[in-house]
Amino acid sequence: MAELALFRIPRVGPTAEQRKREAQQHRRNLRIAIRQLERAELYLVALYSLNLEDREAEVSVDDLVGRLRSLQRYLLQVKLTV
Repeated sequence: MAELALFRIPRVGPTAEQRKREAQQHRRNLRIAIRQLERAELYLVALYSLNLEDREAEVSVDDLVGRLRSLQRYLLQVKLTV
């Protein structure tokens, strides 16, 4: 059985070009996600401006806006490190 180990085909990782393309695609996906979050924030702000006179709804919208902004900051940091 030890002899069979000599004939194993070594695993070959991605080439430098493949890694470069993957990194570019990852950055592109991050940009798309960030733009989508910006659009979502605009919708939430528009919803907030309707003055629904519902304290619970306003608190929920504020919470969602805060979470969106937090996620945006995180994705921007990730994008800068890729």
